[in-house]
Amino acid sequence: MRKPLRVLWFIKGLGAGGAERLLERSIPYLDRDRFHYELAYLLPWKNMLVSSFERASIPVHCLNFRRNFDLTVLRRLRTLLQRNEIDLVHAHLPVPGVLARFARAGTNVKWLAYTEHNVPSRYMRMTRFLNGLTYPMNDVTIAVSQTIAQQVQAYQRRGRPRLVTILNGVELNDFEGEPSREEICRQFGFPPDAYLIVNVANLVHKKGHRYLLSAAKRVLAAEPRARFLLIGAGPLRDELAREARKLDLNGHVVMTGFREDATTLMKVADVFVLSSLHEGLPVSLLEAMAAARPIVATRAGGVPELISNGETGVLVTPADDRSLAAELVKLLRDPDRRRRLGDAARQRVGQGHGMARMVQAVENVYQELAAQ
Repeated sequence: MRKPLRVLWFIKGLGAGGAERLLERSIPYLDRDRFHYELAYLLPWKNMLVSSFERASIPVHCLNFRRNFDLTVLRRLRTLLQRNEIDLVHAHLPVPGVLARFARAGTNVKWLAYTEHNVPSRYMRMTRFLNGLTYPMNDVTIAVSQTIAQQVQAYQRRGRPRLVTILNGVELNDFEGEPSREEICRQFGFPPDAYLIVNVANLVHKKGHRYLLSAAKRVLAAEPRARFLLIGAGPLRDELAREARKLDLNGHVVMTGFREDATTLMKVADVFVLSSLHEGLPVSLLEAMAAARPIVATRAGGVPELISNGETGVLVTPADDRSLAAELVKLLRDPDRRRRLGDAARQRVGQGHGMARMVQAVENVYQELAAQ
């Protein structure tokens, strides 16, 4: 019997971002007969999901990357690759990608796969330069949306590396059942007849929370029963909290921080809102669609690949708080349309975004590399 191919997933952190959650939710669908999986990450303080992988008997290695330009991490990564006899490295996001390309030299690693989760034009200048410069060192690049794939084409050198588009996945069965809306409203101090508008996103600039808060002020002027749950953690928490106080939104907007039960909270939303300025193919949007939530989202990155305006959700221009507020109010006032959009969204996401399909497609890429 052939030995399993030894695969190392390599990522910047194991916090609550979309790329990290995709890896975590891949676990039940992995083919452990064909592949032996390990995982390495860079940032020791982003360790929220470590236990999920360890419970699944996937060894996890922290490389303790504590400051920019700490090139000693290359030695630690190279030692790990050699000691654990890794056959294939699959890097996610540009910093792990660049490091993996350099660390591979002088090891027995045969193949390097890289997943691009964001549109490359939105990376910082130095990150974009180093990522593009070293792109030809990949054996295959995986784009999570057609929009990303189109931008990646600019990095290609005479057709290398091979480019594959594999859309992000979600497990529909995780969104069955109906939690207690009354209990959730009580938990956050909301009246039982409140309109619940939910956003799930890390508190970083590209997610556009500043515009969402401005839109919330407008929505409340039209629909005082509206309440907003902003689920996620990040460096802008204090700044956004100050902005919410300035807009007199306290009690109407609650920033929950990271929540293990984010998908449960999402299920009771009257509307799911995504205010991003830039995106790849957001996992939270897939989850909201799987939960059959009506959606108002910005036309950012791969979002229009999922949301057909007026059919599976509503699209607005990024950074336009007036339009965002207006569309939210329209949906709150039209329960039949909310139901119709939510049902269409769930049907759409079930047609090509299953988690099992995504994992199988990635493992097929591994197998094709190994067969060369």
